[in-house]
Amino acid sequence: CGSTPILSHFGSSGLGVLWHNRAVMAEDWCAAAARRVEKGSDGVWLRFGPPVDDSLMSKFFSVRFNPITSGAATVMLFGFVIVLLAIGVDREGCLSPQTVGESTQWKYTACYTPQIEFSFWMKWVADCFTWLYIGSQDCWVVFLAVLYFSRFADMKLGKDDDEPEFSDFAWFSMVFSCGVGVGLFFYGVAEPIWHYVDVNRYGHQWNGTERLPDNERAQAAMNLTWFHWGLHGWVVYAVVGVLLAFLHFRKGLPMTIKTCFYPLIGERIYGFWGDFVDSISIVATTMGVCTSLGLGVFQINAGIRKLTGYPNWIKLSYYNAENFGEWSDRVDSLRDYYLDYPVDSAFRKAHNFTDENGDLIIGTASRIASFVDTNDEQILIIWLITLVATLSVASGLQVGIQSLSMICLYLGMFLMMVILLMDDTWYLMNLYTQSLGYYLWDFLRISFYSAAFAQSDHGAREGEASWYMSGWTIFYWGWWIAFAPFVGIFFARISKGRTIRQFLNGTMTLPIAYNFAWMTIFGGAGLKMEMAADKFGVTCDTPRTRANICRVVERMRPSGYGGNPEVYCSTITKLSCRGTTDMVFDVLSQYADIGGLLAVVCLISLILYFITSSDSGSLVDDIVSANGIEEPPVVQRVYWAFTEGAAATALLYQGRLNYDAPDAGLRALQSASICVGLPYTFLICFMCVSLWRALQYERGELKWGESQFKHSILDVGVTAYGAAEGTSRCFNLKLGSIDLSRLTTFFFYIAAPVLPFFSVTSKMKRLGAPKSSAILGPVFWAAATTAFAAAMFYLWFILVLVDYVDTGVDGVNVYGNVIPGGIWTGRGWTPDEYTEYKVTQRFGLYKRYPAEVAAGDNKTALDAFVVDQSNFFPEYLQAGSEYNETGVAAGAVGERLGAPMHYAVMGWYFYLTFACLLMSLRNQVRAAYGLSGNICEDFFASLFLYPTVLMQLEEMVTEPPAQKTAASKAVVVAATCVPESHDA
Repeated sequence: CGSTPILSHFGSSGLGVLWHNRAVMAEDWCAAAARRVEKGSDGVWLRFGPPVDDSLMSKFFSVRFNPITSGAATVMLFGFVIVLLAIGVDREGCLSPQTVGESTQWKYTACYTPQIEFSFWMKWVADCFTWLYIGSQDCWVVFLAVLYFSRFADMKLGKDDDEPEFSDFAWFSMVFSCGVGVGLFFYGVAEPIWHYVDVNRYGHQWNGTERLPDNERAQAAMNLTWFHWGLHGWVVYAVVGVLLAFLHFRKGLPMTIKTCFYPLIGERIYGFWGDFVDSISIVATTMGVCTSLGLGVFQINAGIRKLTGYPNWIKLSYYNAENFGEWSDRVDSLRDYYLDYPVDSAFRKAHNFTDENGDLIIGTASRIASFVDTNDEQILIIWLITLVATLSVASGLQVGIQSLSMICLYLGMFLMMVILLMDDTWYLMNLYTQSLGYYLWDFLRISFYSAAFAQSDHGAREGEASWYMSGWTIFYWGWWIAFAPFVGIFFARISKGRTIRQFLNGTMTLPIAYNFAWMTIFGGAGLKMEMAADKFGVTCDTPRTRANICRVVERMRPSGYGGNPEVYCSTITKLSCRGTTDMVFDVLSQYADIGGLLAVVCLISLILYFITSSDSGSLVDDIVSANGIEEPPVVQRVYWAFTEGAAATALLYQGRLNYDAPDAGLRALQSASICVGLPYTFLICFMCVSLWRALQYERGELKWGESQFKHSILDVGVTAYGAAEGTSRCFNLKLGSIDLSRLTTFFFYIAAPVLPFFSVTSKMKRLGAPKSSAILGPVFWAAATTAFAAAMFYLWFILVLVDYVDTGVDGVNVYGNVIPGGIWTGRGWTPDEYTEYKVTQRFGLYKRYPAEVAAGDNKTALDAFVVDQSNFFPEYLQAGSEYNETGVAAGAVGERLGAPMHYAVMGWYFYLTFACLLMSLRNQVRAAYGLSGNICEDFFASLFLYPTVLMQLEEMVTEPPAQKTAASKAVVVAATCVPESHDA
């Protein structure tokens, strides 16, 4: 196995020198964690190959990584990809309306169920947690603003005498290239156009008309684009990056996501939970880069087609009857592709492979041939990018990634400047100034806007489209957060030697200003073209959706040379009729002779940005999988670079079997990665607390190890595994242990929290915190409080359980409460038909079945209903009726979805009361024993981890408080929800 010198273990950029030149100071609050890094027990290691040194053999053949983190991430990633490939297109996966003649019928049709399923997950996240995403982003922005102006802002991300590793231009180039480079090309023109033309939060969603004038709608579109690419996006990167850079370069802890939680849970980061967080971070990073790589090749391919002027470039340039002889040998394979497409797919419905005489229809075969070649072209692009990215990441951060990032930034600035000067310069300058003021003026409103009425089922009929929040803002926030581990680690890796304020300037202020300039120039040019197309009658029916228009320039001289008016000529494209990947090239192509050059520069920039995203993602994956080594072995970098390429290739190759949606697999992967943003939202909230605590520990405002509970709130008595010391061990996994007594206590307290609650309460009453009544005595009040807490806890359990019990005996009772003497039975409309009338009083979610599906599947339904989409008012039908007078299909109400929630809601309120009582008790114990913390921590700990909270409290009160003077500090802190300071 060989020895791993400490200098090589940390890399050559500072940490090796840190530990080589000085011993770990015992009084340092990170001493224990840093010492574990020094001794090689900072995680599970698998080490083999040549010893780590500067030789080529060592760089290329030495292997050092965490097998648990790497293995778990690889299994999760490729397991997910294999599932997506195995499922494929389900030929009877979806129930959807089909037009048959003049009527509509519901049938099971082909669809790609993983994309639908994960899109549903993403929509569920948006529907249920919009408030969380919006509120947390706002809190993070405020937190970083406070940090920027705080006493901590001048602290170095490194030792006090460390200097920045990279120049300012190189550093900003890498920050920008990793952060958003590719997205600006994809969304720079397209997003403002979508906001302008689509049904949006400012539009009338029912009749398609817009309530705002065109100019206001264009400005609103630009404001939304700025909002999605502004402070609220970059804030997640900055939080992760500044915390990790501080703990790594200043305190010597590993550069992995688990390190971010050391100020909260201590050395427990070097165990199962730390490896779990790192594994999820690797998966989120790889899925995000893989999705961007896969979807990005669509735009690169569109650029190549734009330059060549032909639909294909890898084999034949085009396929039609004229050159049929050159590709006639592929007819059999093309027929196989055609037969693999589902019979009811949109492509097969619109195109037959042969006519009624059995002769080949060349048009259909040519479409399939072009489609297959396009897929091959995209796969080739992926592997060319992957190979170059592999060379870049293998050459190191200082050579490959830094150089490519600087080239990318320079080319992007070139494009911006040329468009600014070639287009209507003064219009774009006005637009930037106006948009900046609009953004600042609207900042608070748009920051807290959550589409409450729009997302409600009963929102205003003329308001915002109900899907707009989930389809745009929440999609963006989930996407930014899902990329936070990747980008945050990369930012941390390149930011050694800078102060916290400098870091925030470089990762928040400058990139946002650059984003705004890019979006204004590209988006503004696109909006001007779209509005000109509307004005001059260029529509989707115009050949190639574009026309060369000359118009009088009114703001110049009324008459030019020779008395003729001056006119301005340019090619105007109806951008909203074009594909997303084509829009940026359509804008560039309007600039006559220079348009081709700009398209080439844009294509090169796009490719280089994809390369920098891929190589930086590979580097981050390798750093995390190698327990935070700054410069991991080359062979591991190659592995992660090829992993991204292989996953993207597999999903793209599957796309050739789905003509209607070739990117469905990648979209499913994208939706899944965005869903990862939900748990990461909570983790980033913890990171904010962790960062503030770390800064307080560093300034000596808090003392590490003092004023804390005896055990961690995560300690249930089980240690899954550990890591043995020794930097020369090939494999240092150490078996874990089980504290059977503690584990038994944990499970007992889950079901019976009353006993420890009474024990702690009675002891606290005796301590006089607060003072008890002298008449009844402390035991009485402790028993009364405990009895009330017990009633709340067990009422919660009973009511939730009762709510899931099915008490109905017939269809009527199953589907809701019944009121005798109603006016409709669901079987007839007039009193003459039945002598007894009943009305259901449903509340909640139920399954809906189309009438013919309900009958065909023998679904029991109490009644039927129909929704007339033209006026959105429900009209009721007799059971069994298929259509109403307007021909709208009827549906049947089936069984309930989930529990009725009639009693469970009250039960959960009782549980919240119990958690508040426990919160108060924990706060009293902290105050009496002088423990650090705050009331918010007490509440969330009691709400989610009440068994271990009770264990903490019971252990603490076994001994009397050492002194009462410390209580005053905790009492003051307990009244606020921010980490306490030394001054308090």
